[in-house]
Amino acid sequence: MKQTILIIGLIFIAFTSWANEKFVLEDKILIYDTTKATDETLAEINWEDADVLAQILLDNPNIKTLQLNSFGGLIDAAVYMSDIIIDYELDTDVVGECASACTFLFLAGEKRTIQRGSWLGFHQGSWDKDSIKEHFEYNKEEYGWENAFEHSSWIYKDTQKQIFRDMEYLIERGVEPLFAIKTMKADSKDMWYPRRKELEAAGVIRE
Repeated sequence: MKQTILIIGLIFIAFTSWANEKFVLEDKILIYDTTKATDETLAEINWEDADVLAQILLDNPNIKTLQLNSFGGLIDAAVYMSDIIIDYELDTDVVGECASACTFLFLAGEKRTIQRGSWLGFHQGSWDKDSIKEHFEYNKEEYGWENAFEHSSWIYKDTQKQIFRDMEYLIERGVEPLFAIKTMKADSKDMWYPRRKELEAAGVIRE
């Protein structure tokens, strides 16, 4: 038992160490840059980052701004991290690019700024076929799915819930509804980078 606990502890420390590469604290600014991860499999927003973010903010109550540079990652992890950002009433600032799931983090900010020459990118979510197959095999007994068609029916309903959640979040954060709809116009392999004036007019940038 002790050996198992030790192994789990070492794994957690390793994950935390990798995640910490993405975070740099500079006075009242916490920089979150997922491109800094030396392990390419962790060079995205993930659940380990959420744990690290929560701990850093708990240990450093003087942090006022979260600086972002990320091409995205896990949507659910980003949603959870956004709740943390909102709870701590942080400002958000983009230096570089904040795309895909990273936009959830950006919109969580009280004051939201994008440095000149930096970009905010939106596109539709995606779910690759291998992950869908794995999800079906792992959950079919719990949900009672007898075949892939029943699983597809569940995906259809769940997708609508996800879209509603995302639209509700954008509007809650003060984004103009028509702009919120337009964030879904680019497919998952493409990206929409609105110009600064459009972001300002739609309430995405808030200084």
